[in-house]
Amino acid sequence: MSTDRWRWAQKAHQLRFHQLDTARRQAESWRTGLAGLTTLLGAVLIVKGRDNFSTLAVPYRWLVVGALGVALGCLVWASLLAIRAASGTPSDECLLTGEDLQEWTRLEVAGIQRAITRAGQLTLVAVCVIALAVGFTWLGPTTGPTGSLVVVEFEGTRLCGALVGTDRGNLIVATGEARSEHRIVPLVAISRLAPADNCQP
Repeated sequence: MSTDRWRWAQKAHQLRFHQLDTARRQAESWRTGLAGLTTLLGAVLIVKGRDNFSTLAVPYRWLVVGALGVALGCLVWASLLAIRAASGTPSDECLLTGEDLQEWTRLEVAGIQRAITRAGQLTLVAVCVIALAVGFTWLGPTTGPTGSLVVVEFEGTRLCGALVGTDRGNLIVATGEARSEHRIVPLVAISRLAPADNCQP
């Protein structure tokens, strides 16, 4: 046997006894990377676009909430898998023979590899779902103007809706279920103007 082949054979023989340590180090790298990615995604959510989901149309509002819930669940699951792979699980089993230790090491390395693969898949799913949720907040239709709700009383009439603004001595209020109808009220005719929590009669 040549010197190179003998050295490679020795190296392979030594690696058999260090494969568990190598797998644990890989899992620790995954755990650290996953923590950094989770922090990055949290920062993205802060600048995601609209900060009030209640202004989105009804299907999109619940889709965003559901997508963020799924993403959070995937990230938590992936983190737990990475922690388990890096640290192992407590066991009462006492390995007294070399054969038992060899078999346990083989099973543990296989479990670490499966956990890392699954954590990577869950992280990819979480990133895609968060991107979808952010897209909904950017592009989803709204239910109407995002102004504050007000109650306006004028000339014996009570009007409730979203305050749009003023124009040439008139107050503009968006009314209707979708806040799509704009009512113009002369400011001089208003006897009472107050904020409102809702426009229910």
